Amino acid sequence: MKDKLITVIIPVYNGADSIKIAIESIDSNYAEIIIIDDGSTDDTFKVCKEYEKRYSNVVVYHQENRGPASAREYGIKKATGKYIMFLDSDDYYEKGTIARMIDIIEKYNEPDLIRFRYKRVPDGQIQNEYFSETEKFVKNENFKKEVYPMYLSGYMLNAVWSNCIKREILAGIQLTDTEKKLKFGEDLILSLEIFSRIKDVVFIQDILYRYVYRISSTTHTTDSKKLIQSSKDAIYVYTKLFEYLVKWDMYNLENVQCIRERIKKETDDLLDRLKSIT
Repeated sequence: MKDKLITVIIPVYNGADSIKIAIESIDSNYAEIIIIDDGSTDDTFKVCKEYEKRYSNVVVYHQENRGPASAREYGIKKATGKYIMFLDSDDYYEKGTIARMIDIIEKYNEPDLIRFRYKRVPDGQIQNEYFSETEKFVKNENFKKEVYPMYLSGYMLNAVWSNCIKREILAGIQLTDTEKKLKFGEDLILSLEIFSRIKDVVFIQDILYRYVYRISSTTHTTDSKKLIQSSKDAIYVYTKLFEYLVKWDMYNLENVQCIRERIKKETDDLLDRLKSIT
């Protein structure tokens, strides 16, 4: 499988009912598929091993339950592709996604990262456009003006599953034990570090990812203990943005206030939900 340009990593926990759709949405002829079973207690591992037997480009690993960040890290170590993409086990790609990535890689002479858009299922909500152009190539020296502000104003760059990124970039990132255990905002932590390391990025407006909206997820839970932990995680994650303001030479009153407002909004929302169930 070393001839595969792209590796798709799928962390999965108790996803026996959804993993099939995720796997089958990948253009199997063009990608290595690495599945990390994160200590599932259902038939997930069995289902995944069946795919491994059927397809030579599917590899399945098992680890004790450590969370998606740890599973992704494991997958990165096992990957052989020059580029890596992440696919959540409940979600799926639009047909032709991998082939589209290969086209962009060739067109822009192997950029460090390609960023595409997603559509939420089942309500059909579509992520906002990044720029007015259909495709936009941005070099690192212009990130301060055109890319980094997206982190301050909203959620445009939070998700790591909207990326196709060089493996060497990801391999150099080491998250702390605290960050690996986050139940809220773990994608943002990884995304911040990725965009601080890459030298260029191609933004395309293609809607290639289908994000399945999960009411029962940590983000939407009504469990009081989980909500309290999410509040703690939110404060940790968004406070990290202050560190990146310094790193990006963007530390000023306006940007600090923007982050403060984002922290307040996030924590107020979680606390309101906590009050509603207690």
